[in-house]
Amino acid sequence: MNTTVLTQKNVCAFLGLIMALTIVWTANAQGATLQGEQVNEIAAMEKLEIAEQQELFVEIDLINIKPEPTATFINKHGEVVAEFYGDKAELEQRFKGLFKKCDFITASGKHEFYLVS
Repeated sequence: MNTTVLTQKNVCAFLGLIMALTIVWTANAQGATLQGEQVNEIAAMEKLEIAEQQELFVEIDLINIKPEPTATFINKHGEVVAEFYGDKAELEQRFKGLFKKCDFITASGKHEFYLVS
């Protein structure tokens, strides 16, 4: 009778061992990744604490900020034809003809949009 090493039982045991080693290797690789992320997180927290300790003063020049227009006139292609700033009642009084020729589309807060016909 010949005895061989390649029996079904031995092959299954060998495949099980390979699978177990693969699982252990993957778990170690994921653990190393988590440790690296934890180190990065700790470094980021330290930088944040340093930044919070330092007082940063930034001066912002708000003079050149364009205010929101009161009325915007667009053509049928969606291009802005005109923008008017100021009190709406005063604008309607000064540009009566333009407001009569145009159709009201929508409003967003105090900003109104008109379609030039």
